[in-house]
Amino acid sequence: MDKISSSNETATLGISTEETQDQIATIKVPVRMLTNSEGVIAKEVLSKNGSVILPAGVDITIFEASIGTIIKKMEEQGIEFVYLHPPQVLSEHDIDKIIERVYSNENDLISKEKAVSVIRGVDNLFQNLREDDISSEITTSIANMSHDLTEDLLRNPSVAFSLGKVQEADEYTFVHSFNVAVLTGYLTNRIHPGDKDFLQSVVMGSLIHDIGKAKIPLEILNKPAPLSKSEFSEMKRHPNLGVSMALKSGVNDPVIIAIIGGHHEKWSGKGYPKGRRGFDIPEAARIAAVADVFDALTAKRVYKNSMSSRNAITLILKDSGYHFDIRIARELLVSLGLYPPGSIVALSDGRVGIVVSGGGKDLVRPVIMLQESEKRKKNTPDVPIFIDLKTSGDLCIAQYLGHGEKRDLGYY
Repeated sequence: MDKISSSNETATLGISTEETQDQIATIKVPVRMLTNSEGVIAKEVLSKNGSVILPAGVDITIFEASIGTIIKKMEEQGIEFVYLHPPQVLSEHDIDKIIERVYSNENDLISKEKAVSVIRGVDNLFQNLREDDISSEITTSIANMSHDLTEDLLRNPSVAFSLGKVQEADEYTFVHSFNVAVLTGYLTNRIHPGDKDFLQSVVMGSLIHDIGKAKIPLEILNKPAPLSKSEFSEMKRHPNLGVSMALKSGVNDPVIIAIIGGHHEKWSGKGYPKGRRGFDIPEAARIAAVADVFDALTAKRVYKNSMSSRNAITLILKDSGYHFDIRIARELLVSLGLYPPGSIVALSDGRVGIVVSGGGKDLVRPVIMLQESEKRKKNTPDVPIFIDLKTSGDLCIAQYLGHGEKRDLGYY
C-alpha cells in the first residue's frame, strides 16, 4: 500500500484535516494508520507518565523500522491519534531561489580565497610527491595552512560547513582533502574541546591523509567508474605509501601518521591496511574515517550522484559498530542534527528556509536562515534572517523539503 499523503485518500481512512493557527495544515491520523503515513509530527506524543513517545518536528518515516513497536505502545497508553503536518512539494525553481539567496551570505564561512589556497597547496604537494621532489618549504606551507584552518575552527565552528565541490575528476583528491580536514577538525573540537595542539595535528593529518595516492597511477585514481578488483587492490596501498612518504618528508607527528595510515581501518577489523579493530585504531584515525566517508558519500562523481547529508548520516549510523566507532558516528549526528546544514525545510508558520547549523543535542531544532521580505522598502535587497528554533517557542520544522548544495562558490 502506498504511503498516505493526499487529502483525497484520507477521508475514507478516518484521517481528518484540521485548521490550526499555523499556515501549514495539520492532519489527525489514527495510530493504526501510521505505518502507511507520511509527514512531520506536529504535536509531541506523550505517555501517561509524561515520557516522550514521538517528538514533534521529526519526520514519521524516521521511525519506519520501529513503527510497529511504537504503535503498540501508543495503543497500550490509550492514544488514538497522532497529528502530522502533511508533505509539501517545492518546485526546482523555488529551491534554486532559496539556495541562491541563502548562500549569497557567506560571512560566517571560510573565504573562497583561503579555501582555494589550501586546495592548491594540497595539489602542489601531490605534484611534488609524484616527482619525488618534496621540500621542507612545502611541508611547512601545509603546516601553516593547517594552523590557519585550526584557528578558524576554534573561532567559528560553522566553517566546517564551508565544503567545496568537485567539478573535474582530477580535482577530487584535493577538494576532498580540504573537506575532510575541516569536518574532522570540527568533530575533534567537539570531542576534545580546548585541546588546540591535538586539533592542529588532526587538521594537518586529515589535510594530507591521502598523500599516498600520489603514487597511485592516474588512470586508476581518476577512473570515471568503480574500480575493478585488481585496481582496488592497487588503491588499497595508499595508506602505507602515505606513511612512508610522510616520514621521508620529515613529518613524524604520531597523530598525523595515525590518520594517514589508519583512515581506512574499520571498527570490526575488516578494514585496511592492517586490519586493526575497535580501540586499537587510534582515535584520530577513527574520527577521520567518519569524515572521509561522509564527504565521499555527499560528493558527486562522474559515476555516481551525490547523496544528501541527511541520507549520508543515516547510512553512517547504520554502519556504526561495524565500520565506525559508534560514539563518533553519533557525534556526527548530534553535530549536524536530523536536519543537516543545507536541508530545505518548511516551518510550522508556513515560511521556508534552509538549515545553516545543527541543533546540537536538540536534533530537531537547528538554526534556520529565512528570507525576510516583509516591511522592506521597494528596490532594497532581501535581508536574510536567522531563527534558532531552540529559542523560538512553539515554532518548529513542519516538513523536510529536500537538500540544497552550495553552487559555484569557486572552491577549486
